[in-house]
Amino acid sequence: MRPPFTIVAAALVLGAAAQPACAQLMASEAGSVSQTIDGTKISVDYSRPRARGRTGLFGTRIHWGEVWTPGANAATTLSLSKDATINGTAVSKGKYSVWLVVSRGDWDMVLDRDTMLFHTQGPKVRPGQVRFPVRREAKPFLEALTWWFPEVGATGATLAMQWDTVYVPLRIAVPASYTRTVS
Repeated sequence: MRPPFTIVAAALVLGAAAQPACAQLMASEAGSVSQTIDGTKISVDYSRPRARGRTGLFGTRIHWGEVWTPGANAATTLSLSKDATINGTAVSKGKYSVWLVVSRGDWDMVLDRDTMLFHTQGPKVRPGQVRFPVRREAKPFLEALTWWFPEVGATGATLAMQWDTVYVPLRIAVPASYTRTVS
């Protein structure tokens, strides 16, 4: 006598579920960093590409003149819960995709309201984008691209991106939530 079809099917499904899944390391793990400064929350969501033994990534793997999102997979995003200034440029609250125009000299940062872009399709120049110059500095080699807050104060902070030997600091200022008076 043959067992009913449903019993055989159930046994196959349960047997397959009991097998351990093979873990696969993603090439660019998800990363995020956030900081609240005087009631303003600043967040960056990104994927962390790794150098994997490669050095001198800027100018070779990431070509001069390229519009590049500092991350991998989906475009890196920056969220501000309130208006702020970044490197002296006014930025309205909201969520932006983050792009860098890399060059041998000074770089430019582009913040774009379209946050659903893949990392290989930089935004076209259009009204509403926020653009400002950024400076890059040389630092010791860092394997995985990292965003972090190396300095935090009462009404501002430095948000930085670092990868390979390149460090890009962004000075963020937020308006004070109350007026200080001295009597």
